[in-house]
Amino acid sequence: MKIEQIRQVLRIYQSGSINKAAQNLFLSQPYISNSLKSLERELQQKIFIRSYNGIQLTEFGKIFIQNAQGLLKYADQIEYAAKDFSSAQIPLSFSVSVSYLLFAQAVFRNLMEQHENAAVNFRYNQTSVSEILMDVYDRSVELGLISIPTIDKSKWLAKMEIDDLVFEPIYSSKPAAMFSVHHGIENGKTEISLKELHEFPMTIISEKLPILDMVNKKMRAIMGAKTLIEVNDRTTAHEFIQSKNAYACVANCTPAYKNVPFFSYAKVLPIKDTPFDFEIGWVYRKDTYHSALAVEFMQQIEALLKSEI
Repeated sequence: MKIEQIRQVLRIYQSGSINKAAQNLFLSQPYISNSLKSLERELQQKIFIRSYNGIQLTEFGKIFIQNAQGLLKYADQIEYAAKDFSSAQIPLSFSVSVSYLLFAQAVFRNLMEQHENAAVNFRYNQTSVSEILMDVYDRSVELGLISIPTIDKSKWLAKMEIDDLVFEPIYSSKPAAMFSVHHGIENGKTEISLKELHEFPMTIISEKLPILDMVNKKMRAIMGAKTLIEVNDRTTAHEFIQSKNAYACVANCTPAYKNVPFFSYAKVLPIKDTPFDFEIGWVYRKDTYHSALAVEFMQQIEALLKSEI
């Protein structure tokens, strides 16, 4: 079994036909067909059922696809790493756009320190989910890391699919409310209800994409916020949190800050009765090959999030 054959099977699955896969790979249809038959003979299992209506995965084929996607991800990372090392005269580079996640900034800084003696071009962009999706789409950055409510998830996933973007979730939590440490919320509370939040202003990062702007509107309705403070950046949001007794609805990543300092002026309380979750995950183009530095960043982020479970 060759990596080339695995790529061909995945392309057949994605395209829905051997002929389309051959066109996308700039190979002949007989070549792809013979390669598939050879692989099935080697494995002694059928991957696809062929009919006049196209192709369908067999039960074994479903297992093959599931495992092949992960295998190819690592194979691509190895190939990209090899290219990085073979291009010694060209500085390495890593660019990422990230939601307002303080721990990600700490991991990025740590990555820079680990490679301080190498020739590397680093770029870290902290912005809204809309801007992250646009950055990844137009290849301004190699990778995106977003924190997003699961409200209308099928719709924003469909938008990513149209734009040939992949969303790979790595962490999920119930929402939390982030307040100033000087907020009037009773000290000693370990969680808070939606009803208790109704009287306080809610800050939110504005979104340019209509589907994500609608997510914001629905989240406000669910939270029951009478006053909404919509801002363009985290700094402004935090100013209102400190000066206007406001709060922000965020992913509950508090345990991730066991090894990473959190904001000294803020505290976080889990919200106990929200009908949605927050998901944190990677966003990248379907045709992206992750660089060695991107892989390091991803592994460190995922290890940090897993350590809190």
